[in-house]
Amino acid sequence: MARYAFIINQSRCVGCNACVVACQQSYHLPKENQLNWVNVKEYGKYPEVKLEFKPMLCGQCDNPTCVSSCPIEGATYQRKDGIVMVNEEKCIGCGACIGACPYGARSINKGNNKVVKCTFCVQEVTNDDTSYCVKTCPTDARMLVDLDNLTPEQQKWLDKGKRLEERNGVKPFIYHII
Repeated sequence: MARYAFIINQSRCVGCNACVVACQQSYHLPKENQLNWVNVKEYGKYPEVKLEFKPMLCGQCDNPTCVSSCPIEGATYQRKDGIVMVNEEKCIGCGACIGACPYGARSINKGNNKVVKCTFCVQEVTNDDTSYCVKTCPTDARMLVDLDNLTPEQQKWLDKGKRLEERNGVKPFIYHII
């Protein structure tokens, strides 16, 4: 069984937001429902100002508090491969899982009052493809990997990467190369 993770090389990210737009368009979401986003940090003083871009998305956490906080059994659940999903038929739009996510990776789609979140494009991945954000990134800053079946290049990226800061014991599967 696959165990997926994202490895993101921040030095390659130029902050173009192509990943954000590709995701929103692929899932027909309004702009307020960003399943992935890019945090921008500005530092230095003019004329030596620099920008740092840090792409973010759901960490498909090993211990997801969003699952345990959901009052409706099966509305938010974790698959055997670790991907955390929302069952729209069961979701009541209460937002309990939104408050439980330490990374702000969930939101309510006002069109149907259901929670939306990144799924690592599981429908694409299970068809031997990759996620929309990886396909769209013009600088190849993102890599979606199966931790149990890494290529040599993927292993190099993982070895250089640092796991996203753990909050509330959730253990996210997002790694950043700085």
